[in-house]
Amino acid sequence: MIATLAEAALRSLVLGGVVWFGLNLFRVRNPHVHMTAWVVVLLASLAMPFVMHWPTLTITRLPLPVVVPDDFLPADISMLETPQPALPVAPGIAIAPQARSGLSINWWLIATIIYAGIAGLLLLRLAIGLCLTWRLARAAKPMNGLLMIAADVRVSRDVGGPVTFGSTILVPPQFAGWDAKKRLAVLAHEGAHVANRDFYVLLLASLNRAVFWFSPFSWWQLARLAELAEIISDAEAIEVIDDRLSYAEILLDFASTVKPRPVELAMARASTVRARVERIIAAAAMPVAVSWRKRLWIAAAIVPVVIVSAGMIAYRTPDAAPAAADAGEVPAQHYRPFVNFYAMGPASVFAIFREGDELYGQLTGQRRLRLTVGNDGTASYAASSGEITFALDAERRSSELTLRMNGRDIRAVRVAEMPAAVAEPVSLDPYVGWYRIAPNRVLTVRRDGDRLSLRETGQDATQVLPEGTDAFSFRGDHLVIFLRDEQAKVSRLLVQSAIFGARLGARVDPAVAQAVEADFARRLAKVSDRFREQVPAAGSKEMVLAGIEDLRRGTPDYDRMSASLAAKVHRYLAEMQTTFVALGAVESIFFRGVGPGGYDIYGVKFANGSAEFRLMIEPDGKAGDVFFRADGNDEIGGMVSCAEEASVRGRAGTSPIRIMLYNELADDIQVFNLDADGNRKAQIVRPNMTWFTTTTVNNPWMIADKSGRCLEIVMPGRQTRFHNVEASAIGARPGRAARRAVPIANGEEMLRRYIEGVGRGQPDYAHMTSEVADITRQQLPFDQAILARLGALRAVSFRGVTALDSDIYIAQFANGSAEWRIGVRNDTITKIALGPNF
Repeated sequence: MIATLAEAALRSLVLGGVVWFGLNLFRVRNPHVHMTAWVVVLLASLAMPFVMHWPTLTITRLPLPVVVPDDFLPADISMLETPQPALPVAPGIAIAPQARSGLSINWWLIATIIYAGIAGLLLLRLAIGLCLTWRLARAAKPMNGLLMIAADVRVSRDVGGPVTFGSTILVPPQFAGWDAKKRLAVLAHEGAHVANRDFYVLLLASLNRAVFWFSPFSWWQLARLAELAEIISDAEAIEVIDDRLSYAEILLDFASTVKPRPVELAMARASTVRARVERIIAAAAMPVAVSWRKRLWIAAAIVPVVIVSAGMIAYRTPDAAPAAADAGEVPAQHYRPFVNFYAMGPASVFAIFREGDELYGQLTGQRRLRLTVGNDGTASYAASSGEITFALDAERRSSELTLRMNGRDIRAVRVAEMPAAVAEPVSLDPYVGWYRIAPNRVLTVRRDGDRLSLRETGQDATQVLPEGTDAFSFRGDHLVIFLRDEQAKVSRLLVQSAIFGARLGARVDPAVAQAVEADFARRLAKVSDRFREQVPAAGSKEMVLAGIEDLRRGTPDYDRMSASLAAKVHRYLAEMQTTFVALGAVESIFFRGVGPGGYDIYGVKFANGSAEFRLMIEPDGKAGDVFFRADGNDEIGGMVSCAEEASVRGRAGTSPIRIMLYNELADDIQVFNLDADGNRKAQIVRPNMTWFTTTTVNNPWMIADKSGRCLEIVMPGRQTRFHNVEASAIGARPGRAARRAVPIANGEEMLRRYIEGVGRGQPDYAHMTSEVADITRQQLPFDQAILARLGALRAVSFRGVTALDSDIYIAQFANGSAEWRIGVRNDTITKIALGPNF
């Protein structure tokens, strides 16, 4: 609210400045013209909070090359707040304040309270003045026989001189004893106030001052209108009695005796009477009255200035050449050959499954990667959180695994395997219930006749198809397996998707499920306003700084974390401490914005690198969730030809950095980490999929085709944090000159359709890759709430191209604007992102 009022006050100030400059430029001296102009400005000021942004001028222009600094290029998919692993830091790094830091101060709330308090006092003062003067006017005795003015003249013992309240003129009992010239001057002056409706004009000006009390322009506006009202009324009175000196003496007499109330228009206030007397004596001629037709022309001349001050400009780029023909649909993949799922804790699951002759592994929240199986029966998996090695028996059906991660042994227990198909139908009733799959998400399982339906918190329900005993599939490549306890009762379920991996959920009672849903609804209700205002939560900056120091010392404050975050921090504490010790001391921190999921985003500059933190604070003041992304140091990085493979070994630096690759080729690619000995640890990235990992600066990664033939080598650094693997760019070195400068042919059209679909809650998933579709489903309730708060879409402006070849657009809505980034190929959205993204 304060941000809206501040913007409205600033726009009103600009409007007033333009009008003031115009009046002085054309040397307008007539107070009637000034009065008309400033009344129009007053009405525009009062309406400004409601009409600003409504007038939108859309300009069609050819796209210009826009250079985006590499250190601010986005990871398009990663900014959507899904778990993002880092090495050696886990997805849930601790950001908790020290106990000695004391209570955090919500400055934004304090500012709101101060504003509301002062505005309330001014409005209360105005209301009390109106009430008291109304009672005084009602108790006054009417005077008859004064037909020269169209006003209600009354005698009141509570006034010392003539005053005006609405259309009522109050005079003191001494009025009858004044000489005829004095009575005539008083009635002419006060009658002019009534005829010009000055009381109501100044009442609106007082209301404007109470609302915008923090703006000096609102105070000046009220004083200027009051001054003009007196000048015009003085001129009317002098014209009637035709004696300037006598009228000046009358003003001086009243100024020393009258003490008007706040909403009364007194004939002479002591603070203004000197200037008025000097003006009356020095004036060569009285101002000429302005007709209503001329007043309308004056107002019409100011209206365009009002529209400009309340409006905004948006740019639209023309559509380029028609999009290429659709390359055809990619058949859905099914997860039937799963081998085993191993639980590594209450929230982490390691899945092992087979596709053809290949064996793959996937950790919760990470991409699936191919396992390298040795002759000794051991398998290795180079994940973002460290290389995992384990032993497999001949049948690959071990009841448990001992995973070797970052030098530590972690025991993982098998919780499920893909069962064989069954011919006879089974009862669906045991599966019905609620399962908590995340701290703020519940999966509701219902029975619809002979089918089961699932609904995750914030998403629509979907039906599932039977795949085997206690196993079902949905949306083609998603799997859900119900797990039974020792009494053969369904007590847990496991949900597997290619994007988010396996998630394990325990059955909960209805009360717990309702509490989780209510908490999600509370967070959802706040997200739209927080995203629009882009103001950090109170104490979030201090939480980030204090949490970094706690982890550097190895003493996190678990009491200031949610249970799920505390469990993650405890598991990866040794790796986190090593990382923050290596990064060095904090040199600076700055707020980047609020993400569409309600996370505060901060950039932190360390002595030996930089990083991004995304923090969610719970209502109880605890750190509910935190994501960490290492951004490396000042090393540029680059692309190296495959012929130089031998020369790039052993050049890795110590600063951690997360790199992201997007596969735009039509086939799988392999990504190898080249260690000092030249060993390759293969990871498969499928078409239209994003792959990311946290490594160190200049630690070489080879990109190869499906057969293992080298295509190019990435040296991680500032220019290579985000890289598109595409046929036309294989072997090209990164740089601003090679970056596309014009928008994708149908990118704006696809973005508009995407925004429209999300706003309705019905995105067109058929025109998205499976990765974008899954992320859109997860983020849908938040994005839909944000779009509802922003209002109708007015215009879309192209701003540039990211390193991942996504178009950057600014979308102008009725109630604000938002940044979107979109990648499109063959009428399919390959990348999408909303909100602050660096």
